[in-house]
Amino acid sequence: MSINKASITSIKQNAFLFFWTGQFMYIGKAADTSIHDHHAIQIVICFDKAIEIRLPDSSYKFKAAIIDSDQPHECRTYDNTFLLLNIAPESKIGTAIKKKYLTNQKIAELSDEKTSEFIGQLQIELKEEQSCDEIFSITQKFLYTLINLEEMKIFDNRILEVIKLLNQQNGVRIKIDDLAGKVFISPSRLIHLFTDQVGIPIRKYVLWTKLLSATQKIIDTKNITQAALEGGFSDASHFNRTFKRMFGLNPSLLLKNSQIIQAYRK
Repeated sequence: MSINKASITSIKQNAFLFFWTGQFMYIGKAADTSIHDHHAIQIVICFDKAIEIRLPDSSYKFKAAIIDSDQPHECRTYDNTFLLLNIAPESKIGTAIKKKYLTNQKIAELSDEKTSEFIGQLQIELKEEQSCDEIFSITQKFLYTLINLEEMKIFDNRILEVIKLLNQQNGVRIKIDDLAGKVFISPSRLIHLFTDQVGIPIRKYVLWTKLLSATQKIIDTKNITQAALEGGFSDASHFNRTFKRMFGLNPSLLLKNSQIIQAYRK
């Protein structure tokens, strides 16, 4: 999947969405939001000047920070271009980030040393015709560097088969018992092995794939109800609640800004 050619100017004029299981990244500008919370851990990095991050009892000005999951906050971006990277807190990366940065605090500042190379590489890729895989690779390398975690790789053919089956469902619900039966292992063994190999529990993986599928379909169809149903949600309200609970945003913002958003899914 190719990224359209863009200059730094067009990056500031457009918005980019990247979807990966367990991660959701936005690059661009957005209207400031009122105080809210969401289940995903959020890394915020500003391309230009510092942004203001307000908690209920304090306020900070950072160029880059990590905000804990389920932490009420609001961001004042002052029309700067910035990056939001949402990460599932149940994933191995999310768990490691919490342990290293958020054990005794709700927000942690990231230094320029940790983020400048990452942002520089992204800007180069967004200017050129590169693949979503390259953006994914750059992002994962950044995260692994943050937490000193070796890259996770999937080796077990049974897990590869389960992922293939899940990605073929197109919104049709499939039970863990049925998946386990198809690869000839017990449900409890599948749950343990999937988390170990993929880095996110299988039930959370299913939820993320549904969210990513429905989000992509919003961009494609411009219809939230159709996107929700095709993504495997019972109705638009169910999808809206789940999306807002995870990311703190209403998915209608994607529809409102669909003319400037370029979306990429891995």
